[in-house]
Amino acid sequence: MPNYSIKDLENLTGIQAHTIRIWEQRYKLLAPRRTPTNIRVYADKDLRKLLSVALLNNNGLKISKIANLTDADITNAVLKLTESSDSSLENYIDTLKLIMIEMNESKFEKLFGHLVLQLGFEEAIMKVFVPFFTRLTYLWQTESVSLSQIYFISALYKQKLYVALDGLAPANATQRTFVFFLPKTEWSDNGLLFSNYVARKRGFQTIFLGGDLSADEVIDVVQKNPDSYFVSVATLAKIDVTAYYKKILSACNDGQRLLVTGNQAELIKISDPHLVFVEDLVEYKNFLETL
Repeated sequence: MPNYSIKDLENLTGIQAHTIRIWEQRYKLLAPRRTPTNIRVYADKDLRKLLSVALLNNNGLKISKIANLTDADITNAVLKLTESSDSSLENYIDTLKLIMIEMNESKFEKLFGHLVLQLGFEEAIMKVFVPFFTRLTYLWQTESVSLSQIYFISALYKQKLYVALDGLAPANATQRTFVFFLPKTEWSDNGLLFSNYVARKRGFQTIFLGGDLSADEVIDVVQKNPDSYFVSVATLAKIDVTAYYKKILSACNDGQRLLVTGNQAELIKISDPHLVFVEDLVEYKNFLETL
């Protein structure tokens, strides 16, 4: 069972460390164990409870009221809040955090069905899952969540996308081909897989290569698909991938384009007519509509 520091709890819940300490002292909300050097150490149950508390507090329930609730009361209040038709997108994202920490597949299925019913499949992914996984990128970098937790929630998400892809009509053979890939520095293809779905839904032919590809491996595909557009994601801001993309661009012909999105995209210092920076999925969808 993983242990969390107070900084981990701050990163995961958005509640500042000094506030967590005050809540512990004033309301006995959590009771972390202490190391021999008196450092707080939190368990999974502490993180789950604080995520629930943060969700309720962000929706107007005073901490003094929450502190008087039993754990069962808190759970019921969270379920009632997240299942209502007027739940905010932030509530859904917070609920996904809980599901990830608990590794609760049945809760995931219930929430996913609710989201699709309320928003539609594509909007549910764009408005809830994309921002959720964007936050996970940061939390993974700060070592606030484990890979097992990320892999669990990612696998459930991908299952839904694979089923949706299987249900699409065949691609239009006359349409341009889009090739999706990630450099070796990227750790997740969740966003890339959805970008592939968006293109396929609009009739484009797609080639999904996934992650862990060297520049030379991508160039081989570039040369074999002379009329294709290539789509990639750059999210790990600590790793410079300018040289990686520059090498790929050197192999592109006049009709090809490399589309790069992600929170590191703007840090790629390349000026090339074949390179297109895409700010977000809305801009990506708009770009597809122009073709």
